[in-house]
Amino acid sequence: MREMTDNDVNGDMDDWAVWQLVDPLLPTGGFAHSQGLESAAHSRLVAGLDERVRDQTGWDVDTFCFEAVRNASTLMIPFVEAARGLHHPAAGAGGEKTSTDWEWLDRRLGAHLAGNHVANRASVAMGAALIRAAIAAYEQDEKIGQKLKEVKRISRAEKSGGHLATTFGAVVGCLGLSTRRAARLFAYLTLRDALSAATRLNLIGPLEAAASMRRCSHRCDEMATAAASSAAALRADASKYFAVAAAVSRATNTSPLTDLIQGGHDALYSRLFSS
Repeated sequence: MREMTDNDVNGDMDDWAVWQLVDPLLPTGGFAHSQGLESAAHSRLVAGLDERVRDQTGWDVDTFCFEAVRNASTLMIPFVEAARGLHHPAAGAGGEKTSTDWEWLDRRLGAHLAGNHVANRASVAMGAALIRAAIAAYEQDEKIGQKLKEVKRISRAEKSGGHLATTFGAVVGCLGLSTRRAARLFAYLTLRDALSAATRLNLIGPLEAAASMRRCSHRCDEMATAAASSAAALRADASKYFAVAAAVSRATNTSPLTDLIQGGHDALYSRLFSS
């Protein structure tokens, strides 16, 4: 297996790519989903500060966000890293093999999410929105645009394909982002969307959300980079024929309680979010 660099390819221009990916103006659909927080709030698993003081029950928002990012790190980030490695310019691959491997990755992630139809539906919806927005933003670069359009083609060819993690990995790989930067970016977006949902659900206010972001950032950063580094090491140690499978061989759900709660989202009588 050819060793891949962990450095960003395009230098300072990668900062602009990162800023665009995290900009709320990029219509990726993340703010339409609560990461399961809405269902958790209705079930009293998560409560706002006033409720927790009165009833002495429920997780606080920080705890839920930590669980959401931990689950994203152990389950999603290995797929982000594997897809990133396939599409990174340093991979030197491309063509039919890259497309076949990415399709296998996407189907494998779909199998992981099969037990939670809400999470599966949200993942596909956000993946479709991301690839559409990425093509609109980056298609002026012919090489990047062609790769992204191929990802979209495969996604549409599958019955319910194009999950967020594998699509995100393909996008950041095409942009030449490093393992660490891609993982931290995915963790940040997960945390940001969860805190945005908490604010709109009136569990916390916007100033407390900013403080919560700061409190959670260090631990979330550690989890994301550790998961990505582990996946990259597994890929590097495997032969080229099994590298993609090796990268996601340890992907797992580490927060089954939030996963179960999220699965009940469709049963809510009144819903603000799609998931």
